[in-house]
Amino acid sequence: MTIFLDDVAVDAAPAIDAGLRALSEAYATSTQVLVEAVPPSHIPTHDEMLARVDALIPRLRERADETERLRRIPGSTMAELKEAGMFKILAPKGVGGYSMGLETYVEVVRRLALGCPSTAWNVGHLIEHVWMLARWPQAAQDEVFAAGPAPLAAATGAPPGAAEKVPGGFRITGRWSFASGVLHSQWALLAVEHNGPGHNKVRLQCLVPIGDVEVLDTWHTAGLRGTGSNDIHADGLFVPAYRALEWPLLAAPDNPGSRIHPDPLIHTPMATLLNIVAPSTALGAAEHALELFREQMLKRKVKNTAENRQADSPLAQARFAQAYGLVTTARLHWAEAVRLVAESHRRRHGAASVKGMAEEERAQYRLSFALSGEASAQAVSMIMAGSGGSAHRLSHPLQRIQRDVGVLLNHPTLATDPILEQAGRGLLGLGLTVPSF
Repeated sequence: MTIFLDDVAVDAAPAIDAGLRALSEAYATSTQVLVEAVPPSHIPTHDEMLARVDALIPRLRERADETERLRRIPGSTMAELKEAGMFKILAPKGVGGYSMGLETYVEVVRRLALGCPSTAWNVGHLIEHVWMLARWPQAAQDEVFAAGPAPLAAATGAPPGAAEKVPGGFRITGRWSFASGVLHSQWALLAVEHNGPGHNKVRLQCLVPIGDVEVLDTWHTAGLRGTGSNDIHADGLFVPAYRALEWPLLAAPDNPGSRIHPDPLIHTPMATLLNIVAPSTALGAAEHALELFREQMLKRKVKNTAENRQADSPLAQARFAQAYGLVTTARLHWAEAVRLVAESHRRRHGAASVKGMAEEERAQYRLSFALSGEASAQAVSMIMAGSGGSAHRLSHPLQRIQRDVGVLLNHPTLATDPILEQAGRGLLGLGLTVPSF
């Protein structure tokens, strides 16, 4: 699971903005090194990348049960994902990445979920974390991108660990949960806090090699089992100063990486991408469930009915129509949220003086994503209720989809109660009370 950061750039005072700019300039001591380091290669178009994803879907479905049993993405799938360039989607061109847009990224996650929600979840976050790494200062980027344009990193801030400032850096201690993708990662991005001036808590993100921490086998869950979102433990681990960065600076549009890479997405607030994976995965899973329901209705006979197949029953026809409508509703809400985020990004890229989303826009897009997730879950529930007892066998993909979507709905990006509260405040102009919303 990814971390959640305050969108500092939206509400920060001008003095804070000036301070962040100064820090960013200080970190980015050589702005052209990475940009010129890698010669340009073929960059797929939006349609070409989606075609690569579509080609993977049948094999993702074949391996979905294996993914769940292993509680990680199978090695064969990881090899195919890398061969397809999946983890380069948001990597800057300067390090050999594709630097593709928001619309490509969200559509890739959604389509991967048509094959396997656990795979879509992990890949979506691992792609996102490459983008996060590209926001770091030069020294850290030189290290993490040394082996190629797509370093894989798990990121977690639940809960933040403790950091003690020592000569040359920090010593960190903590146990972090929900580290999705950790079993495939070379790096970990860990949130910590330490006492700053006046004993005020300062929040940092620390970048550490995965071999320096202990990965605890804790991910035994009902759904999304294939994500292997285990815990990470560290006790007194030394982190050099160049691999520790204050969160407000990392989250800001004017982050250190923005002085290195001209790629537009690096110049956006961190919050732009941090609420996208869960609703995209839920939608793709619901679309697959609807496809499975249609297939079985056209050939399945239901006990205690006169029809030779379920599809000939008026009640079953009505159930399918309702499920279809719910999936369509989920897709429309999802598309509206993506449109709002993409429009905010384009507006900012076109005018440097434009800040991130206004509170009303943030309320609109978070609400649309939440309602999309809710409609996806309702569709899956309705489909399961009309699919008979055999759909609950562990070998049946529908029961796995239901469990996966059930877990997704409990993720903070889709948890409706707090989202409805904050969205209502934002839409009414009452002001958001949770800065990270």
